[in-house]
Amino acid sequence: MSTTDRTTLRREQLLVRLAAQAEQLASSDGWRRWLRCNRLFRTYSLNNQLLILAQDPQATQVAGYTVWSKLGRQVRKGEHGIAILAPVVRRVTDEEGGDDRKLQGFRVVYVFDIRQTEGEALPEVTMPPVRVPDVRLLEQIVVAARAAGLRVVRVEADPAGARGWYEPATRTITLVTSHPAASQVRTLLHELAHACDPVVGAPQAVRAERELVAESAAYLVGTDFGLNLDDASTHYVTSWGADSQVLMRLAGEVLAVAPKVDALLAELPLPGL
Repeated sequence: MSTTDRTTLRREQLLVRLAAQAEQLASSDGWRRWLRCNRLFRTYSLNNQLLILAQDPQATQVAGYTVWSKLGRQVRKGEHGIAILAPVVRRVTDEEGGDDRKLQGFRVVYVFDIRQTEGEALPEVTMPPVRVPDVRLLEQIVVAARAAGLRVVRVEADPAGARGWYEPATRTITLVTSHPAASQVRTLLHELAHACDPVVGAPQAVRAERELVAESAAYLVGTDFGLNLDDASTHYVTSWGADSQVLMRLAGEVLAVAPKVDALLAELPLPGL
């Protein structure tokens, strides 16, 4: 078999594996595993996140051979890499003489988890833990939301039992103060995700989908801040029975919404961070 044929076969095998992993998103456990994987590999595309998860669910830090070498670590002899897809881009010249870059396709490249390497210890970034309930944290997030142009109002109770809600027309977040501070932090992150979701309030919006996106984004943002948040978003996956294609689309939307919430909260320093 020629090198070209082997490359084509390997790429096809990866795509089959990717499709199989996408099917796993349709279960609560599958969605939970992806959320945890995304926390570790948010700089990778959704497809590559799923490929890493499919081949090494225990991976925590991955990089290519050269990157590990620059960090003072060597991949151990006999280790098998994790195959991912890297874009192949070529530079073309347009009619006006300007340079442009066009995607030609993808090639298979390999990364290795830190468990497959040995050498110098990586520098550790330590952050003080954020305790919940923490009224200071709650108030800082409220201030950040208002600084971003959102209204945040508080009510003592809601007859329907809601913990909070977001009104797109007025860009208003309502918090129910009868719930503990920890619950209010989680609700506020959830409603901020709604506020950062361009589909919320649109005629084509499906409530169950928007709730899954908001809850999943809140989980990603909150755990990045060191909050111990139960990923209740997985409840939505089984409660309304979306298929894997829909969940692949929604996973991409989660990856678009979460950085917007991150950026909103980055405007002000949060307690303990």
